[in-house]
Amino acid sequence: MRTPAGRIFLGAMIVAAVLLLSGGKAHPHFNARFYRGDVAVSTSWEGVIRLTGTLVIQQGVTVSVEPGTTILVQPGVDAEIVVRGRLLVRGVPGKPVVFDTAGGCAAGPWGGIVFEKGSTGILEHATIRCAVKGIAGEPGVVRRTGVIVESAR
Repeated sequence: MRTPAGRIFLGAMIVAAVLLLSGGKAHPHFNARFYRGDVAVSTSWEGVIRLTGTLVIQQGVTVSVEPGTTILVQPGVDAEIVVRGRLLVRGVPGKPVVFDTAGGCAAGPWGGIVFEKGSTGILEHATIRCAVKGIAGEPGVVRRTGVIVESAR
């Protein structure tokens, strides 16, 4: 049977091993879902979503984003979310949806969310960080409530 001090030491050793093996950087998003390319089937996002390149929501497809979801986009001004179908972002005041660059603004900006002609969107209680374009394209197709856009510096 281990003593409390032994359990603490073992836990510290595990954390140290993870940091050593990861080059000193902890990866807090072990359960993230990864996407890139075309979204051809309607889906719902929650938790942590990692976009490893440009994502295109095709015509007739709906992507619904649940409250508290974080979408981390690979740095690069060409990495965008292109909406040809519908993007429904349903954050709430206590649990906003956050779009950010993977690694934070220091890692570099990403492109932004681009609504093409014929698309629709609802953005409720969302923060868009480090995006060069923020929200772009057809502005009349997007209904916004409580949206904050923090542009790339």
